[in-house]
Amino acid sequence: LAAPSPLGLPVYSASGFDLLSILARVATRPHPRVVLGPVDLTCSFVVVDVRRHDQPIVYCSPSFCRLTGYEENEILGRNCRFLQAPGGLVHKGDVRTLTSHEAVVHLKKSLTADKECQTSIVNYRKDGTAFINLVTVIPILGGVGGGVGEEAEVVYHVGFQVDLTEQPNAILEKLRDGSYLVDYSNQGVVSGFGAMAGMMQHGGRERKTNAIPQPKMAKELRKMLANSRFLRSIPITTSTTVPTPLSSASTSTTASGASAEEGPSANGGNQPLHLLLLEASPDFVHVVSLKGSFLYVAPSVRRVLGYEPEEMVGKSIADFTHPEDVVPLMRELKESSATGMSATGGEGGQAVGGPMQAAPRTVDLLFRARTREGAYVWVECCGRLHVEPGKGRKAIVLSGRAKEMPRMSWEAVGMAGGLARSVKMPSGEESQGEVAEVEREFWGTMSGEGKGRGMLTFLSVGAGVRDVLGWTAQELVGRGVAGIVLDAGLEEEVARISRSNDPRKVHCRMRRKDGSAAEVVLVLYRPIHDPLVRQSTKVMESISPAPLIYQVKLADASSMPTTSHHTTIPAQLTNSPTANIFEELEISRGSSWQYELEKLKFTNQRLMDEIAALE
Repeated sequence: LAAPSPLGLPVYSASGFDLLSILARVATRPHPRVVLGPVDLTCSFVVVDVRRHDQPIVYCSPSFCRLTGYEENEILGRNCRFLQAPGGLVHKGDVRTLTSHEAVVHLKKSLTADKECQTSIVNYRKDGTAFINLVTVIPILGGVGGGVGEEAEVVYHVGFQVDLTEQPNAILEKLRDGSYLVDYSNQGVVSGFGAMAGMMQHGGRERKTNAIPQPKMAKELRKMLANSRFLRSIPITTSTTVPTPLSSASTSTTASGASAEEGPSANGGNQPLHLLLLEASPDFVHVVSLKGSFLYVAPSVRRVLGYEPEEMVGKSIADFTHPEDVVPLMRELKESSATGMSATGGEGGQAVGGPMQAAPRTVDLLFRARTREGAYVWVECCGRLHVEPGKGRKAIVLSGRAKEMPRMSWEAVGMAGGLARSVKMPSGEESQGEVAEVEREFWGTMSGEGKGRGMLTFLSVGAGVRDVLGWTAQELVGRGVAGIVLDAGLEEEVARISRSNDPRKVHCRMRRKDGSAAEVVLVLYRPIHDPLVRQSTKVMESISPAPLIYQVKLADASSMPTTSHHTTIPAQLTNSPTANIFEELEISRGSSWQYELEKLKFTNQRLMDEIAALE
């Protein structure tokens, strides 16, 4: 029986759009070029009508609204290009400056020919924050309703979107609570993210026999890797730098000059692209035992520390570490052998299909390493514990990068107006006369490599942001500055400060969490290089530059009392104007940063006790 439909209007669909028919044609389309994998109603997608002028969006899923921050009535009728800039002001035919113009051209070229395509592109939410969007567009055959005579007609394009930062976290959460389902009946061809699911479906014994899949790459790069002349132009390390059996699967580098078609068999199990990355990456991949011995070191260590891989393999990481950092570093390596609970089932539970598998913990190291020239540099290593399947042998796989620690004088702070004085206010309606100290400023770091305001990102945020803007530090870290700073002009100041050591002040408005705007003074500081590091040109070339330091204080905040001849330095500070604010992180410091941190905690607690006693 047909459902009652007065006046012929739809009953179940409030939008009047036959979405089920569209998605059915997506799932049953012949000869798919892009494997979508599982698709459910949590997916973010839009439907575009290519017959209409400017190809407007005619349907958007609720997940798309949550992903972009726009309401449905702000989306329908617009072309998808509005996501390619903060505020959505993008005109047809304009050269894209805040996202990849090449990716936009690739999408347009494919869709004009009604071909399936997939690319990653930087998009912007309604609040101006940037995110990396994996876009897949599927042209649908069958016309409007899939009727007779419409088989070859394309009316709709369906575009799927996913935030490459958030989606893996969502999947991992479902893996932890056991609610992520794997379709074992779907054993077809997998590509892209499908390869990851395919690897999850195989057991440990089968995993050892499966070769590493061919990496996805652009046609231009594949053509270059197929050119033996190009490969011979880049020297590939031919010595085996892993003497232990742990590395026999994939880490020995034993070939050079192989073409891409020869595959992993000609390279000792490695792809040519992998060997090139290990050779020329700005980071160096290395494997250490739980006792700190180097089991493998990538050739790119030459550009970071100056050593040959053979000089480090077999030696202890302590041999290259600052004496004051050895004890906390070895303690961290020892603690990394501990594993967490299972992803499913909880502690002591059983995973589906076998015994519980403990989740290896991540390992983050920060220490001073000695270069071949004898100078020390800060090295940050990130990785995780690796347990060899079937044998239980453990090692730690890490990626290391030389980092520049910031140096900034108190004189620079005085030139920018000094520190903002905090105020005391009632702590709440139920405070019974109690007062709390409210911050009027917060500090942090931001990326300064982007060409536009949309590419600037908060890297760290001080706790005072809650009092100033209402946000928590965790809510702002990783977000684009364009989503918080409401006025233009910041990018020009970032460009100017790259050419000068003087701080730059910007009077602007910043968005509070409640939606209101706060009048603030944003000060940008450019860190200066460590004089010990500056002496070595090779070391300077291998170090990641320190990020910009920013200070945000309310426009009506009063500064602390200052005393100085030519600059304004807070009187409470006993440091000289030329003293380094970050002296605890100086390379020449005769103690570890862990010790300095504990000492600062004790000093702060003692000061708080003295203030409480005086009050």
